[in-house]
Amino acid sequence: MSAIPYQYSSLGDVHPDFAPLVAGLNENFERIWTPEDVPQLRWNFQSSRAPIPGVPVDGFDISHRMVPVLDGSEVEIRIYRPTPAGARATSNLPLLFVAHGGGVKCPFPLYFERLADCMYSISFFAGWVVGDHESEGAMSRLLCVRNQVVVVSVNFRRAPEHPFPTPLNDTYDAYKWTISHAAELGVDSRTIVLGGTSAGANLVAALTLRLKQEGGLNGVVGQLLNIPALCHPRFLPHKRHELRSYEQNAQSPTINGERMRWFWDQYLPNANPNALASPLLASQFDGLPPALIQVAGLDPLRDEGLAYAKELTLAGVLVDVRIHAGVPHGFVFATELECTRQYFQSMVDWMTGVLGQK
Repeated sequence: MSAIPYQYSSLGDVHPDFAPLVAGLNENFERIWTPEDVPQLRWNFQSSRAPIPGVPVDGFDISHRMVPVLDGSEVEIRIYRPTPAGARATSNLPLLFVAHGGGVKCPFPLYFERLADCMYSISFFAGWVVGDHESEGAMSRLLCVRNQVVVVSVNFRRAPEHPFPTPLNDTYDAYKWTISHAAELGVDSRTIVLGGTSAGANLVAALTLRLKQEGGLNGVVGQLLNIPALCHPRFLPHKRHELRSYEQNAQSPTINGERMRWFWDQYLPNANPNALASPLLASQFDGLPPALIQVAGLDPLRDEGLAYAKELTLAGVLVDVRIHAGVPHGFVFATELECTRQYFQSMVDWMTGVLGQK
């Protein structure tokens, strides 16, 4: 039994503002959870642009490119750029490089009728298997416009057809391509933030570790890790950290402990303690860029996010931790909750700080 004292259990108490949604959400999420049929699951989770209060719907342009990766394939990147009316005078803007998580549009008209009055947005769930550029569409549009950055999102190949390390390799290759084409893209390669949500945050944390190993972190001023998946549950370092959220949130709404294990089985079918799959297992954290880490109290991933923040802090890395107590993984589908507003505003404020913006 772990000797680590329990500090985080109360974070899993359901927030009173979220409580009325739980029963209907559980019932309806069961209908879209089809792990036996991955193509159907991807269709169920297919994201599309949807309104979130405060997230811009204009003030940016979108373009796409196919870029080469090391094995001879190509992956698509999406490029968001502030439109001239809102952009700074300089053509070279900071870069936000994004790896997407999973995404589901809530509500599905067929499945979520009873929740329709209170939620209609893109929610972020575990990726590697599902999700695309639009899974991070709200974050990308928000930070592109509010922080005046160029956003490059990579649509990496997904598990189970392409398990680890392919999604990470695609992310790495797309990042290196982006940096080598910085002038063409109009980005300042001296001012880079790496960002992602859920499985995308896993890929970003792993990308950051890989770049550090190679001495390639020049210009990276921050890492944005939203509700991150940072360790395979079989290898959680219980002797070092409090890591009970998989058990506490085994049956929580949306992505619970059981479903998260399924996603890990697709991404890392030959489970092993590789730190590039499970960044929490890295041997060293010093020299990594400052981080914003956001966690949700009802999320099985909660404690590993807090453990990663602790490891970074112990290594002398500046970390801003935002805890959204009593709500589940992907809670931003509940657009009227105050924590949803705080979740997005936290990103804007943190980006303002790491980019040195006034």
